[in-house]
Amino acid sequence: MDTELPLADELAAVFARATNMLLSEETVSNALNLITEAAVLAVDDASGAGVSLMDPDGSRSSTASTNSLVAQADSLQYELGQGPCLTAWASGEPVNVEDVRADSRWPEWGVAASDLGLRSCVSVPLLSGDLAFGAIKIYWDRPRFASPRLIRLVEMLAAQASIFLLNIQSREKVAMLSDQLKIALSQRDIVGTAKGIVMARQGLSEGEAILYLITRSNNEGRPLGAIAQDVVDALPGLGS
Repeated sequence: MDTELPLADELAAVFARATNMLLSEETVSNALNLITEAAVLAVDDASGAGVSLMDPDGSRSSTASTNSLVAQADSLQYELGQGPCLTAWASGEPVNVEDVRADSRWPEWGVAASDLGLRSCVSVPLLSGDLAFGAIKIYWDRPRFASPRLIRLVEMLAAQASIFLLNIQSREKVAMLSDQLKIALSQRDIVGTAKGIVMARQGLSEGEAILYLITRSNNEGRPLGAIAQDVVDALPGLGS
């Protein structure tokens, strides 16, 4: 018999709340925390929830959990190299664990999770097309058969979470590139100024002045931008 799940309007409210929170956040880390909160809201009898983002080699790139038990259970999966979260990520399919003590798929992890007081879980992959880039999982402190309806609920949450996370990851990458571009432009300007100073002071051509700065950079083991800043700072009236 199914445990009572949110009605359509309640589930819509969960997604609406998650949408409002996630769209207001700027980082993947914050988004992960909010997704775990949304998972617990959607399944109110859970002991906790967690989300992990995975690198192609199976290592975690980022993670979040609603409590320390979930964090420990997740960490054990990566330490042992086995568990439902890793299986969901690798297979791209939901994984249902009715009782960790009786499930033979991950014997070491099952014993460790049971020792923590966690007895069952559902793990669903986060997908981008056919590629899994993480997983969301919900834990219970008792044996529990997750019905198809419950698994579908978690899949819906995972699908929504995937969209948010991919958007936020894209924003972070754009912001990082923007910062790198600003640094590069700043260095270009300071190198250009330093080049002009060297040309004027030493009577060098443009190419010779650049070679001079590069040679100093190599000899001193310092970035070209730092050498250029030294040249500018040494000129009265231009130094900072």
